[in-house]
Amino acid sequence: MMRAARLVVARARPAARRAYTAPLKDMRFALEEVHDFEKHYATLLPDRDDVNAETLQMIMGEAAKFCENELAPLDSIGDEAGCTHVDEQTVKTPPGYKEAYDQFVEGGWQGLVFPEQYGGQGLPYSYGIVQSDMMCCANWTWNMYPGLSKGAINTIYSHGTDELKDAYLPKLVEGAWTGTMCLTEPQCGSDLAQVTTKAEPLDDGSYAITGTKIFISCGEHDLTDNIVHCVLARLPGAPAGTKGISLFLVPKNLPDDAGEAGEWNTTRIGRIEDKMGCHGSSTCEINFDQSKGWLIGEANKGLNHMFTFINTSRLGTAMQGVAAAEASFQNALPYARDRLAMRALDRGNADRTPDAAADPIIAHPDVRRMLLTQKAVSEGGR
Repeated sequence: MMRAARLVVARARPAARRAYTAPLKDMRFALEEVHDFEKHYATLLPDRDDVNAETLQMIMGEAAKFCENELAPLDSIGDEAGCTHVDEQTVKTPPGYKEAYDQFVEGGWQGLVFPEQYGGQGLPYSYGIVQSDMMCCANWTWNMYPGLSKGAINTIYSHGTDELKDAYLPKLVEGAWTGTMCLTEPQCGSDLAQVTTKAEPLDDGSYAITGTKIFISCGEHDLTDNIVHCVLARLPGAPAGTKGISLFLVPKNLPDDAGEAGEWNTTRIGRIEDKMGCHGSSTCEINFDQSKGWLIGEANKGLNHMFTFINTSRLGTAMQGVAAAEASFQNALPYARDRLAMRALDRGNADRTPDAAADPIIAHPDVRRMLLTQKAVSEGGR
């Protein structure tokens, strides 16, 4: 009772707005002074007139506005409100998440670096890394929804048939649909040799997928009307271990004749996890119940193909580390300037406040060391 009362009181308070300022100066230094990106792209893409400093500065400026004004204010809201498991087909995201996602899609942000053939802008992949730097730091859990989709796009584009690409990539690149990776099962985490989800061949060339996947990030939500799952499963008679795993595309809703989300594909949500620090992102248990799927790539090469997705996620995880360092620095710096404690040893320190009861802790050498370490980690990681 007491815990519930405290929770109600906490949620009744006005939501905290976590301040975030895109570190554009630091990012430009890394791009221009460290990496000399214009020379790099002039060599890599000599025929692309739009790959230049002007284009990148415009993208950075607009991304900064979106992250500072739309995503960062939702970060605390996402952590406090979290996601809500309504039923086996429905999970609600925190207030404001869908509205921000709609703006993201309208701005064409998801297709920034993906092929023009499928509706993208075809810009260099590193442009997307610059974008992700800001989005990760402003609101990591919101960023996971479009972030997982990047892995799905890369995987389908690299290993899918032309039919699968034409049916799914335009919607994913647009951001109208999102994607997930479904590996872990109740009996196996990283030891995927134990995967038992089954894929039974059907007469039309598709497969019936049956099994349970757990800890599936963004496995269900209300941001889009369809979700495309990349699922590891075993074909009948497949070899034991990792050499007998195949990869399948399993949509939440089967596309209709017009290519829109149609009939539900019996992808049942059993629960969502209470994941510390990740309440705004739905971490789901998905029960595939004779769900229709299509083979991606070669049979029994599923783990090989899934590494395209995994490597995309590794880039995202690295960016998460940079974002955490940047966010911690941005929040620690004003605190160190405001918090008063004792007198600094250096009487000539410009941060001292002789007329106050004590000096701000930024005036103390070891606090300054910690702040500079934070900044070095952030800039070095970038």
